[in-house]
Amino acid sequence: MGLWSDWQAARDRRRRVDQYLARVLHAPAAVEVAWLEGAGVARAVALRELEFARRAIGLIVSERDALDDQTAADVAHQLAPALGVEARRDPDMARLWNERWRSYTGALAVRGITEGPAVRLARVLLAAAGIDTPAEPLLQRAARYVMDVRTELNEVLRATFGAVSLPDDVRPSALRS
Repeated sequence: MGLWSDWQAARDRRRRVDQYLARVLHAPAAVEVAWLEGAGVARAVALRELEFARRAIGLIVSERDALDDQTAADVAHQLAPALGVEARRDPDMARLWNERWRSYTGALAVRGITEGPAVRLARVLLAAAGIDTPAEPLLQRAARYVMDVRTELNEVLRATFGAVSLPDDVRPSALRS
């Protein structure tokens, strides 16, 4: 590709990532904050932890469900300035986000347990909100939130970047050139 084509392709990718990040950074719905508040979590903490969960799930979706590895890298790269602004406003938020991100990725890395990924991520969300041993209905509600966010962001990712389309009789590794 020529210089002009490269520039246009990069600009188009940035536009797509911006569209995706707009949904990732979308504030949680009032009803979501309310159910966590109903579990005894302060409103500010509930809002913060639901926002952190959306961010983490958004990054995970971009890593696992995108058409290529570049998408996840672009999403993380374009998320960094927003996190930087937040860190300058409140340095504790940067520390908390880094702790949460490590917790979410650590929860997905655990092997050999019977709990599904949504339940493990829900446990991270609830523990961060101060609920270390949640009752089963609360854990299921949090897992449903995780799944709802994952589904929403996966649909946005597909609409923005395209859906994977492979022939049934060809392995993905066979398509590499």
